[in-house]
Amino acid sequence: MTTIQEAFNYGIPMATKVRPLVNICIPPALREDAEAIASQEPLVHPAWAKLEQRGKHFVIRTSDLEDITEVSDWARTALVEPIAPLSKRQRQAYQSILDRTIRYADIVPIGSCHCLAMAWREKPLRRGTFARGDGSIKDISKAIRKSYSLTH
Repeated sequence: MTTIQEAFNYGIPMATKVRPLVNICIPPALREDAEAIASQEPLVHPAWAKLEQRGKHFVIRTSDLEDITEVSDWARTALVEPIAPLSKRQRQAYQSILDRTIRYADIVPIGSCHCLAMAWREKPLRRGTFARGDGSIKDISKAIRKSYSLTH
């Protein structure tokens, strides 16, 4: 395994070498939606096979950027184009999932309702709200500066 310093010295892209293990928590308000996707045959995406129940929450534990893309795209699509009207609690739950994925990866909106995880962040962002209720993603340059500053 190559260290971060070795990757930097040899010019190896960081996204290919640093693969953190992250936990994306799915709130209880979305339990039925998450279970429905995870129980589909064939699986929509391998990320849903990693869904584990911990207490009343579900957690997807992954080190794969494609899994982060799948979960963030699921949340953003549900916010922008919901199948049925969302309750306030469901809307907040989808926003929190999108926020959690943005903390760990650089999420780029694609079109009006989809998104793609481009690369892992060197360091997770501090907790905050990065997604709006309509599924748009806020400008996070200020959050990045705060998270990467030396004075915490």
